[in-house]
Amino acid sequence: MKGTLKTKGKIVIGQSGVIEGEVTCANADVEGKLVGTLKVDERLTMKSTAVVEGDVVAGKLSVEPGASLDGTCSMKGAVKTLDNGEKQQAEKSA
Repeated sequence: MKGTLKTKGKIVIGQSGVIEGEVTCANADVEGKLVGTLKVDERLTMKSTAVVEGDVVAGKLSVEPGASLDGTCSMKGAVKTLDNGEKQQAEKSA
């Protein structure tokens, strides 16, 4: 497939699957090849046969031995804002 793919669900790229372009999704399992940009809000799982070439942004990353990532990888961090009550409680326990 060539182009842009956006979904609020899960993307599965099978072992013989190839995507060239931009993919945005909640979760992804990659066994095949992706060339381009991959943005995963939650969990990206790269199986041992996966080949990813390009930029990856993921909330969580799981990589099996043998998988290949040629490009950049950024992890999204969950930043929690504390209100004053929680902040004071956190300071007391420290």
